[in-house]
Amino acid sequence: MAPPALRTLIQELAQAFQARFPRERVSPLRTVGREAEHPLVREDGTAGDLRALWPLLAAEDPALAPRYETGRGRLQVALEGYDYAYQMEVGLATVEIAVRPCTRLQDLCSLYTRARDRLCRAAQAQGWAILGYGIQPVTPPAPGLMAPKARYQALYRAMGDDWLWYTVTASDQIQVAISRDEMIGLLNALLLLSPAMVALCGHSPVYGGRLSPYCSAREGRALEMVRHGTRHGMPPRPYTDVEDLVARLVDYPCLVRRVGGQWVAERRPFREILVEEGPELDAFLLHEHYIWHAVRLRAAYGTVEIRPACQQPPADAMAATALALGLVEAAPRLVDYVEAALGAQAWTVLRQYYIRAARDGLAAPEPCPGFLENVLGLVEKGLERRGQDEQVYLGPLWERLERRRNPAQRMRRVYRLEGMEGLLVYTRVL
Repeated sequence: MAPPALRTLIQELAQAFQARFPRERVSPLRTVGREAEHPLVREDGTAGDLRALWPLLAAEDPALAPRYETGRGRLQVALEGYDYAYQMEVGLATVEIAVRPCTRLQDLCSLYTRARDRLCRAAQAQGWAILGYGIQPVTPPAPGLMAPKARYQALYRAMGDDWLWYTVTASDQIQVAISRDEMIGLLNALLLLSPAMVALCGHSPVYGGRLSPYCSAREGRALEMVRHGTRHGMPPRPYTDVEDLVARLVDYPCLVRRVGGQWVAERRPFREILVEEGPELDAFLLHEHYIWHAVRLRAAYGTVEIRPACQQPPADAMAATALALGLVEAAPRLVDYVEAALGAQAWTVLRQYYIRAARDGLAAPEPCPGFLENVLGLVEKGLERRGQDEQVYLGPLWERLERRRNPAQRMRRVYRLEGMEGLLVYTRVL
């Protein structure tokens, strides 16, 4: 148990964190935003460089405004507009399309498609392409691939070569609006169900020009980074309340801090910094931003962020988004089902399934008969209750489940038969 002085600091921090979320939902329909990352590749599949595309993207949409990193001269890190933005990720060859929150998935899809098509045209003008795939297929993680942001340099000093892993990965993250009274319940429910998303949406089996042991190398490789704490996947147990969440997060090693205008690498538990400097919410938010559990609360937006899906194949671009929203809408019924099916050991059983699903996709043994079918059925009903016909986007997931083959399993077969050329053909966004 923490000393009384530390407990008081944790309580103050928890109150400030919770206050960033709205007391009540503003709209009957939850809003949904999307952060879709895409590998940028040359004709042979090696990594491109987003910096070459900034003028081409600006020409595609003159309404977008450039954003530069403070204190780094003219390092452009984004092009931003009202509906969407293009953002530089950890890797120079990963482009993030950030789409504003929408109340209907159809509207989100329309904005994303417009932004993605403009990105495709800019890449094609350079002789390059973007992929609907979860990782750089050819170029391995390396310092030269890292975007030259001062913060990233500090993180590299803190994590060493492990940090370079994030220069090649491409996720499909969803932000769903939530209210204050449902924060912990939804967080726990979505963490509990996150292995289903890994099993259905894994799509990163080939990287560094080689077939990996994982269907979702994004998740599988990250789960191996235990020397920095259990920062990925599912945490060891569910949270009891916001104070418990904060208390456990401050025990993780802090990786980076802003001190006197400079980015500084750290390696000590954040609780030591908390005792020294007091309950500064911004410092805590920076710390917890670099704890990458499959689902996390985002105080900056008042959302829950659902993160374990790889970027999906071009034809199934909305599948992971629909699954994530459906998990939120069906959360209470899903928890009831899981607890009835798996009992008191549900968290432990599903945490083990997360690891197996990252490795074997839909070939991994399910935690109980019909698990994924029942989960997907409840997700579909959750979307149906919204009354917006959004369940149509679940079609590819039902097909995957029927074939017992997720995108990564399909891509493994393509790669074995057709090599890198086949992988690039099947994942290229046209």
